[in-house]
Amino acid sequence: MSLQEKLLRLFSLDQKVRGIQGRLDSATNRLKVQQTKLSQLHQQRDELLSQLKLGQAKASSLEKEVEDIEQRIEHMRQQMQSVKSNKEYSAVLLEANTLKANKDSLETEALEQLNHVESLAQDLNQILERVAQQEKLVTGAQSEVQQCRDEVGKQLEELTAQRSEAEQDVPEEVRLTFNRTAYMHDGATMAPVIEASRRHLEYNCGGCYMTIPVERVNATMVASETQVVCCPNCSRILYIDQELKTSIGCK
Repeated sequence: MSLQEKLLRLFSLDQKVRGIQGRLDSATNRLKVQQTKLSQLHQQRDELLSQLKLGQAKASSLEKEVEDIEQRIEHMRQQMQSVKSNKEYSAVLLEANTLKANKDSLETEALEQLNHVESLAQDLNQILERVAQQEKLVTGAQSEVQQCRDEVGKQLEELTAQRSEAEQDVPEEVRLTFNRTAYMHDGATMAPVIEASRRHLEYNCGGCYMTIPVERVNATMVASETQVVCCPNCSRILYIDQELKTSIGCK
């Protein structure tokens, strides 16, 4: 098997591995997105719960203050019935009126706080509904990932092993070039030489479609078993299919 044939075999296996892995990665990424959304909803839920508890505690405290003032006012009303002088009566009345004004203010604040608590409770209910819906989406995404693993797990394992075996058949220097180019082009490592014009000896790279110097095409034709020829524009490893190789060789 020639170096080109070994590289093409490695390229084919690499593409298959990437395709299957990409499918699994896509399902996993969708799961992560749904989990992130759920986490954000949980955070909103927890914040609303905290605000609701604080609001309820404040409302309860205001209501307790109002009750205390009402008791003090009632006590003063009884006290006013037993006062013995106008001066004492006026002092008690003034204090009672002051307490009543404070009570009115606290009642207004308590009502506002209760309305705020009610609004928080409504927001919390909406968040809880969204959490429930999002949990269903997360469960569905988890099932999708598991189903994908069940369907392609064994195939991916076998192809990965075959790819590793094919990689070992390639010289180390060429292997480094292959892997570096695969990283650069997200797996689009190799590209065929395309004949643009036989008459004018014009050839293009099948990856970037830029012109390839005829000298590089000739080098690809006679490439050794330890070296590869790359496109001068995109750095993909060039290869020539048998039909074009035969055509060029017959000229």
